[in-house]
Amino acid sequence: MIQYIFLVLLIFLLWFLPKTQTKTKKYGKTLLTKKGEEVKSNAERIIADYLTKNNIRYEYEREVKGRNLMFSKQISHPDFYMPDYDVYIEYWGLVNADDEKLRSEYIRNMKWKMAQYYKYKIKFISIYPDNLQNLDWIFRKKFKEVTGVELP
Repeated sequence: MIQYIFLVLLIFLLWFLPKTQTKTKKYGKTLLTKKGEEVKSNAERIIADYLTKNNIRYEYEREVKGRNLMFSKQISHPDFYMPDYDVYIEYWGLVNADDEKLRSEYIRNMKWKMAQYYKYKIKFISIYPDNLQNLDWIFRKKFKEVTGVELP
């Protein structure tokens, strides 16, 4: 009986704790946007509130897939998707991380994602931490570059 309880406890620890620790370690606490939606960082909250303020519909962390005739491959879960424009928004928040190993791995992953977006002709806007200081001007400029139209 004691062995059974120990086994159940061990399975519980192996199954649930690593997932909880990884989520907390990777993203920290969640924050609420003005719409009451949970996001994973203050920067994401700023972007979400900016989109809401400008009446731009978005979906948070919608999966994007690359398609060809033979298969469909998951590329990523970008931070935002604007369905009215078929444009994704990626916030590259760790591009300036202090930890060199983390930053290097993050940039490698970022470049891979960008290559997939270009390969599959997926429209996206990149936002970096420095962009948040002048988000309106930068977002409008990048939006026009990607869509060819002015942001309403």
